[in-house]
Amino acid sequence: MADYGALISLDSGNPFITPTSTPFCLYRKETVNSVNTGGDYQGASVDIPIDASYPAIVFCKTSKAATVGATRVGNVIRVGSSSPAGNVHTLTAYVFAIFPQTLPAWGMAIWDEDGKLVLTNESRVLSDLVTVGTPGSSGGINIDQTLTGSYAIVPAILGSTLFQVMVQGQPVIVNVTAYAGASYNGTTTRISAVGSQNGQGSPVGGTNTGMAITAINTAVYD
Repeated sequence: MADYGALISLDSGNPFITPTSTPFCLYRKETVNSVNTGGDYQGASVDIPIDASYPAIVFCKTSKAATVGATRVGNVIRVGSSSPAGNVHTLTAYVFAIFPQTLPAWGMAIWDEDGKLVLTNESRVLSDLVTVGTPGSSGGINIDQTLTGSYAIVPAILGSTLFQVMVQGQPVIVNVTAYAGASYNGTTTRISAVGSQNGQGSPVGGTNTGMAITAINTAVYD
């Protein structure tokens, strides 16, 4: 524990202590509708400007089954989704970061030793992470869990499946990457693997990262 500062307990009972713990807070929430990106594909993307010095993490959900992904280059985080099945959908991205907070008109404010305002009563702190799936053989591409309520996930690659198809009488192997997806229908969220393309032919192998998926309940951030 720090020699000085504040110990703050969240609704869940989980504590964090200043100044040794600087929380990630909601930096921006973005919602974008998908468009046709060629063939049967529906995709959505949004660029979110952010100072390159801010540590950040992204959570995503979609209104229909779709892959989700996020990349960061310099001062921009690009978040995207894709549905090879042609699902018209809405992508919602939640970006959390460690960044200077805005001083509220009244309430609580905490600065770090460098004089940066890191926490106020209006900060929407990232908390109560949920682990979906069990690491190992039942994790990765084998995750398929439905949670009551609205959840968003950290984008991840869960594995892949190899399909053998015949092209002009010759066998051809096609790799379909499995991404983590979180599809919220207004009542429940299905968290499962979503393929980068529609699998055709006969499955002949694949890979499984065996990882679990990290999620948050978005009710407090919507």
